[in-house]
Amino acid sequence: MRRTSRLIPFGFVILMLLPSTFGHTMGPSCQTPEKTDGLCVHFSACRLVLRHYAMYKEHMPPSIMRFLQRARCRPKTEGYYLCCELKDVIPANANSKLK
Repeated sequence: MRRTSRLIPFGFVILMLLPSTFGHTMGPSCQTPEKTDGLCVHFSACRLVLRHYAMYKEHMPPSIMRFLQRARCRPKTEGYYLCCELKDVIPANANSKLK
């Protein structure tokens, strides 16, 4: 009997070896509109967005809305994902309430 092997992309192997710190919110690295290193995460996993929402609710200033639109890192059809600065990414195992 002949064995067939399947090739697994190298990047996938690396992701599988990393600890699951960010759970489902982990995404590829990216650069924020302010040119800092970040991760592409769902907006609910970014402290910056949660702070702005807590402060302004539905009355977010246009300048902040433009910033968040420029931070998008996935197509709209995949949900609202944005490039969140590393220090603001909320790990999946953390309590999501702001402290």
